[in-house]
This record gives sequence, structure tokens and C-alpha cells, in this order.
Amino acid sequence: MNALLTLAAGIMGWRIAARLKLPAPAMLGSMIAVGLTNILLDYAALPLAVKVFAQAISGAFIGMQINRSDLGRLKSLIIPFLILAVLLTANTFVVGIVIRQLCGWDWMTALLACVAGGVTDISLIAMEMGADVGTVAMMQTSRLVGVLLFFPYWIQFLTRHEPDAEKPAETEIPQPMRITFLDRLICRRSGKIAFTLLLSLGLGMIGNASGLPAASMVFPMIGVVGFNCTTSVCAVPVQIKNLAQLLAGSLVGVSITAATFGSLSSTLVPVGILLVSYWVVNLIYSLLCKYRHLLDLKSAMFASAPGGATDMSLIAADLGADLSQIALIQVLRAAYVVAVMPPLILGFIRLWG
Repeated sequence: MNALLTLAAGIMGWRIAARLKLPAPAMLGSMIAVGLTNILLDYAALPLAVKVFAQAISGAFIGMQINRSDLGRLKSLIIPFLILAVLLTANTFVVGIVIRQLCGWDWMTALLACVAGGVTDISLIAMEMGADVGTVAMMQTSRLVGVLLFFPYWIQFLTRHEPDAEKPAETEIPQPMRITFLDRLICRRSGKIAFTLLLSLGLGMIGNASGLPAASMVFPMIGVVGFNCTTSVCAVPVQIKNLAQLLAGSLVGVSITAATFGSLSSTLVPVGILLVSYWVVNLIYSLLCKYRHLLDLKSAMFASAPGGATDMSLIAADLGADLSQIALIQVLRAAYVVAVMPPLILGFIRLWG
């Protein structure tokens, strides 16, 4: 009964957030609604299976963003992506250490709060790795809102004299995909959705049983990328993604207590430090890419802005940047954050924490 009431509160919050046009309304709306009602009524609860489902679908959705047509462009973007990955990784640890020293947070919470990933993904990982989920979700949400509010204007101002990016010529045109046995077997969209869900949930359960950090999300992501690049049998409709965000937001909301809201004022300084650090990373990366002729300035700034991949790509399209390069680097960043950062953080804490 408590689980049904929790989901009902989450759905209501999602609808209100969508009307208010908040970013990621299914995630943020459900998190706020469940969190507020849980503080008042102390009722919220969801079973463990919900977390595995939400992580598996989130991983599958990231995997669906990489397909065979991206492989021809990937070679030219490897160096820009690796530079960004190094800068963001260094930023996570440097700023995480500073915030821990200033605020006294535990290592896991401080470091995960500084990871440049999706609100949904990082909140689920924080839940699995024993961090303070409410604090991590609040920091990640503040980072997302801050980036979406300020970075487009900052980029527009700095690149006001830059010409629009020219779309690069294809370095390699992928050959037509061969029709496989699975393609013949699964040809209806409903079948593709069912196959993707079963594949993701199966790999998610295997990942959960493995005990590896974030494996419930990483295993489905890798599996879907593999099938998506070799067949056409995978599909994740936006309704399924919204369901995963609803469940993830509700899960985070369950962990929010009166103490979490009581510490809201103490997160203002960490949020400010985090946003300034991302601004510095954005500037260094963009100038480096421009002067090394890796990316044009406008595309480099949008590619390294730590907002949602979809949001930043759509904003970039309106401002004349190279949408294809930005979208692919943003997706690679999201995959890197989910697959690589959790074990790096875990290893750092075991060595130095």
C-alpha cells in the first residue's frame, strides 16, 4: 500500500513539474513530491526491484543513443572526448576533496555530488554505493539547473564573433547493415520494445548480482550498444524512459527526510564552487580544442557543458553549433560517467579514504 501511495505522489509531482516546464520533470517532480510528502507523513517506501528496473532502463536509454551511424564519426572525436574525460575526472576529485574539507561530507557523497552525469543516473548510483542520496540529488539538480540557466548565455556571449560551424564531411560512410536472424525474427516495434526491456532487465539483474559498482546500469548499456550497432531490434520509447525517471525520482524522494531539507542552506556554497569549477573546465577545454583545431569554439563549449545531452544539443542547434559532434560527445560523456567513474571513486576511497 505504501508503495502505491509513493508512486501516486510521484506521478502527481511529475504532472505538476511538466506544467511548470521544469527540466527532467519526471525525475525532479516525483523526487520533490515524494520527498515533501514523506517529510510530512513518513510513509514512502519502494521495493529493491524498482531500483534495478530504473537503473536497467536508464542504461538501455543511454545505449540507444549510440548506433552504427556514429561509428564513422567516432574516430575524429576520440581525442576531444578523451581530453574532456580527463578534465572532468580531475575536476570531480579536486572539487570533491575541497567540498569534503569545507562541509565535512563523507567521501562517497562529496565525490558523487561532483560527477558530471545525469541527475537520474548519478542519484541511482549514489543509492547503490551508500552515499547520502538526498544531498547528491540536490547537488546534481542544482548543477543541471545552473548549467541550463547560465551556460547558454555565457557561450553565446563568448562566441558572439564566431562563425557558425560547418558540418564536417563524413570520414567514413557506414556500409548498409546486414539483415540478421534477429532482425527477421523481431520486426514489429512492439517486439523490439519487449526484446530491449527483457535484455535490459536480464543484464540489470546480472549486474546487480555481480556486486560491481553501477553494474545494474552499465551491463544493460553495453548490451544495448552492441545490439544497436549490429542489428535494428532495439527500441526504448520515451514513455519507458519517463517511467524510469519517475521511479528513480520516487526512489530518491523516499530517502529525503526533514534533516535533508534542514541542510539545504549548507549546499549553497558547494553548488557555487561546483558551478565555477565547471565554468573553468568549459573554458579550458574550449580554448584547447579551438587552438589545437580539434573542434570549433562554439561546438567545444556546448560539448563540454555538463547539462543534459539532449538539452545542450537542442540549445546548440539554435545557436549554430555542430549538433552531430556535440550530441555524440555528450552521449560518450554520459556513458563514461556511468561506466568508469563509480569504480574510480571506489578505488580512490579504498586507497585514500
